[in-house]
Amino acid sequence: MKRPILRGWLTSLATPLLMLLMPGCALALTCKTQGAGDSVVRADLGSTVAIPANLPDGSAVWRSERLNLAVECARDEPGGPEDVFIDLNPDNLQIGQGIRAGLTLSGVDFVQTSGRIPTQQQAPACIDASSACPSVTFNLPFSVFIQKYGPTPPSGVASGLHDYRMFQLDGRSGQSPGPDRTLSYVINNLGGLRFVACDAELRVMPETVDFGDVAIRNVRVGEVATFQRFALATSRTCESPFSLNARITPVSGILKGDVLVPVNNDSIGVRITHARDGSPVPFLEPFHLTDLLEGNYSETADFNAELLWQTSTPTAGPFSAEVMVDLFYK
Repeated sequence: MKRPILRGWLTSLATPLLMLLMPGCALALTCKTQGAGDSVVRADLGSTVAIPANLPDGSAVWRSERLNLAVECARDEPGGPEDVFIDLNPDNLQIGQGIRAGLTLSGVDFVQTSGRIPTQQQAPACIDASSACPSVTFNLPFSVFIQKYGPTPPSGVASGLHDYRMFQLDGRSGQSPGPDRTLSYVINNLGGLRFVACDAELRVMPETVDFGDVAIRNVRVGEVATFQRFALATSRTCESPFSLNARITPVSGILKGDVLVPVNNDSIGVRITHARDGSPVPFLEPFHLTDLLEGNYSETADFNAELLWQTSTPTAGPFSAEVMVDLFYK
């Protein structure tokens, strides 16, 4: 739920055919994390994830943290240059019922049926079999997600899997070498995914945070010029208890750390903090919002929208920025 709150020729002879296939059993490409040399990176759901049965198909119900993996890929044997691909769902498993998984890469969402994705990276040719093949190093920024999709299982259990290999890095052949041979990304604890009867209603109060006129005086970069309070009010109408995480995503403006700078006036920036203790709320990262458990059917969380000076010589004039609030169920 979202709400705005800011301004790769076969012959018919058996023996030659066997000889042709034997080299294919060897890997052409191996990828590991740089430095550590890890072949598996894991994301843990951490706890149960509640999925409202009435959410529209395609709604994201869980997202991993954003990662930027430092990767190193090289050929395992002599040969020409080898393109590096992301192979989605290499084990060809159904992740569960009523859900599907996906990968976000460079801002684009790819669902588990999307097949192979080029990384635009290439391992160099390998000439000398007596020494290690040269490698290509690059960063792979991504996150993975789970969506509600398809009929809800009558049992309410979304997945019987404990682990799900979301993707692996491999070469153009597309042969799955297994999770221990080349870099794979695995989601753990899928048994924690469960369906609940309803979703939560979210209200932003007020929907527009108006700072009014802000006087340019006593300007010091990084200091708070003024602030306005707003609240996120949540409620449920069914008996299913759940907890809620939220994520604040900029729609307009330029993000600089935990400050959102309006495009039409970069003299100031907006920071969101928890009203209870003043701690910053990071943009783009999920945080615990509230618990709607047992007899608790509604809850309100208070926040501050703070204006921070970005320059010692601010420019007078209007400013505006907009964000969206996503809810994630637990």
